[in-house]
Amino acid sequence: MEPGEERADRPEPGRSAAARPEAGAGPDPAPSVNGRRPRLGGSPADDGDPSDPDEPIWKKHRPPFYYQPRVILAFLIVVLFVGAVALSSRRDTWPPKARCGPPAVASSVGHARTGYPVYWAVTGAATRYAVTIGASKIRVVDGTVRITGTESLGSDKAMVVRQPSQLTGCRVIGHFRMPLPAGEYHLRMYTISGDTAKQVSQTRIDSDG
Repeated sequence: MEPGEERADRPEPGRSAAARPEAGAGPDPAPSVNGRRPRLGGSPADDGDPSDPDEPIWKKHRPPFYYQPRVILAFLIVVLFVGAVALSSRRDTWPPKARCGPPAVASSVGHARTGYPVYWAVTGAATRYAVTIGASKIRVVDGTVRITGTESLGSDKAMVVRQPSQLTGCRVIGHFRMPLPAGEYHLRMYTISGDTAKQVSQTRIDSDG
């Protein structure tokens, strides 16, 4: 070796050649902590290995996507929206507006359980009227409506909801408790003239029993 030349592989003072990193070997690995080297510079998409016993519990046992707060919140918003639309549409049809035209009968619900209240309304020009539930035939005797025929499941439970009365103000609202067993029935409106009854309107209402 010529004077003034230095060996290229001479270690720096205080550092052995074995401790010096080789060219192209990359940066020094991070020191281990508790026997495990921390992950450095990992990709945000790198969620780790669920089979690794050292992975956090929240990574191993992730809930299904439908349990995620954003999904639950979106579902609740949809349910509330649909409920609001349904309620709004129902309010548009009940109670019916006073109409001084042809007589008509309506109910607040399309079905009800036995013993539960049902609201009804009749509209039309001034006239005498009567209302029944579950009756198929009636007759008027001395101003009183009597049921002479019932719908198939009505039996003796059919009843006169409103005896002959005067319709004033183009609308009357009343209520009764569902008296009938499970089945399909009709709320019927009649106009009354003397002892003559004429059915002028009906609406279906089912009993849930």
